[in-house]
Amino acid sequence: MFADVTVQAVFDETGFIGVQNHWEYDEIYGTSMFAAADANGDGLLSGKELESLKNAVLAPLAGQNYYNYVLSGTKFLKTTGVENFQAKNKDGRLVLDYLVRFSIPVSKDYQFFVVVVADPTFYISVTTDMENSGAKAPDAMEVEYYDDNLEGLTLMKSFRSDVEGLYVRFKK
Repeated sequence: MFADVTVQAVFDETGFIGVQNHWEYDEIYGTSMFAAADANGDGLLSGKELESLKNAVLAPLAGQNYYNYVLSGTKFLKTTGVENFQAKNKDGRLVLDYLVRFSIPVSKDYQFFVVVVADPTFYISVTTDMENSGAKAPDAMEVEYYDDNLEGLTLMKSFRSDVEGLYVRFKK
């Protein structure tokens, strides 16, 4: 299974609140999952269909933070869940958008964290489009970010060598 992914570190006035995920799956997986979820065959997912797809795709990933790894200092943050799940069919590809919730309160001093969206089991071949990944923050918050490989981050040595992370620092 293959997925093209973009990520956004999302902030509000309180600080870092989560990672906005945008996943576009390959045509074979996407077509089969969409067809299985679209019980009434109208080409749209809503209500129970959307919930069914969310459970089928994301529930197995809950124990792995939905493949969202946020490293703050020497600790991986635990997610508090998923919000705003949406799904659609785009040219035969299943497209999912959702926010994975985390929390790092803002302070007057810079805080630093790294976001990686990847599957360390290699079941899903995730390609993160780092050129279109970034951060969304209120104007009153100072946020800087760049993408880079994970070389030197020993806590992330289980990822492939070509996996990149979004390095973020922020303060008020």
